Amino acid sequence: MKTLKKLLLYRYGITVAILLIITTLILYMFTPSILKDWPILMGSLVFILAAILIVSLRIQRVISSDLEEMGNALESLVLKKKLEAMPLPQLGELFDFAQNLETIAIRIRENYHMLEMEKERLETILASIETGILALDSDGKVNLINPAGERVLGVTRDYALGKTLTEIHPATAIDQAVEEAREGKGVSLEIDIFTPRKRTLSVRANPIIMEDGNIIGVICVLDDITPTRRLERIRRDFIVNVSHELRTPVSNIRALTEALQSGAIEEKERAQRFIADLDKESQRLANIIDDLLTLSRLESEEITLEEELVSASEIVSEAVVEKAALAEKYGVKLFLRNPEADITFYGNASMVKTAISNLLDNAIKYNREGGKVEVNIEELGGELLINISDTGTGIPKKDLNRIFERFYRVDKARSRDTGGTGLGLSIVKHVVEFHGGQISVKSREGEGSTFTISLPTPT
Repeated sequence: MKTLKKLLLYRYGITVAILLIITTLILYMFTPSILKDWPILMGSLVFILAAILIVSLRIQRVISSDLEEMGNALESLVLKKKLEAMPLPQLGELFDFAQNLETIAIRIRENYHMLEMEKERLETILASIETGILALDSDGKVNLINPAGERVLGVTRDYALGKTLTEIHPATAIDQAVEEAREGKGVSLEIDIFTPRKRTLSVRANPIIMEDGNIIGVICVLDDITPTRRLERIRRDFIVNVSHELRTPVSNIRALTEALQSGAIEEKERAQRFIADLDKESQRLANIIDDLLTLSRLESEEITLEEELVSASEIVSEAVVEKAALAEKYGVKLFLRNPEADITFYGNASMVKTAISNLLDNAIKYNREGGKVEVNIEELGGELLINISDTGTGIPKKDLNRIFERFYRVDKARSRDTGGTGLGLSIVKHVVEFHGGQISVKSREGEGSTFTISLPTPT
């Protein structure tokens, strides 16, 4: 801008010089006739030079003012990204220059707008990605981190920007992967982190390489694979447990069959006992298979909830009546409180009845002789509550958080003696959650337990 000022002033300086030369020539031509009036001549010359000087100074101020305004406008556009329109100059000779600057300013504004749109689009995309993404510059400092990356590392964007990974998180394995990527090598590994909580991460770090081969930074991708690894572990445990649970009755059936084939079938008393055991083991095997199929259906994405209006008192009463004989067998008194309660819910009556039956089974079989089981129905705060309380052995505090796991048993020996598959409470939990409800338990070892099913009621 200063150079432009100098050029324009130089131009007007030449103009002034030319005017002076012309004035001098004119005076020289008329000198013989007006030489006698030299005071007038000198006065006129001084007046003309003063007028020229005033005009030149005025032009200089106008030029400086116009250029300063346009310079400030460009500075505001480039640095502050704010400019409605380029100011028009007072000097006509600068009008074309101002128009050219206005064209450039329009292009710059359009580019800024496009850049802002692309930035918002990129931020929206990064925010919607559940995988943590970090961009680091050539010095290994973070210059971009998406919300998923903030959650994985337990940091905020403002805190992380401008810092190295070592400064924002104690996991040295991630920092080492980034360092290798800065040297031009892609890195992929799995690590366990313990801050902000225990997680298993898949870490991928790759260099950002320009066309000329220069590495200008690193892209680091952090994928939380904790749920995947947990599911794999559950699947492995499930297969092991199923194999173990099926092996026991199958082995018993084979042993009883071999005993019968070896001659026990000729002995009536032994044969009857063995056949009764065969029936018991085959029934146990059938129960395991039935429960596994039930769990499979509940966990299947294809199953849908039947939207039928169900009477809670009706299905609970049916379940209590069906378990009356079992309660008598174990010497347990079975009570249904508030059987006339007119409470309904939407769902699958058969599934919920199965869940209640499973809870009643446990409450009766794990009770003491002469004990009791109470079932109560009530509506509270827009929810159906089904409480099943017993006076049985209770559940140790250390086991309360695991009783709804598949094949988990508090008392393994007694569970097998009573024909339990270890899947009953898992089925109950799946059924209740499938209906949008919750199940909770309160228990004290040696005093009994209370299981509570809560289901939403029609509004």
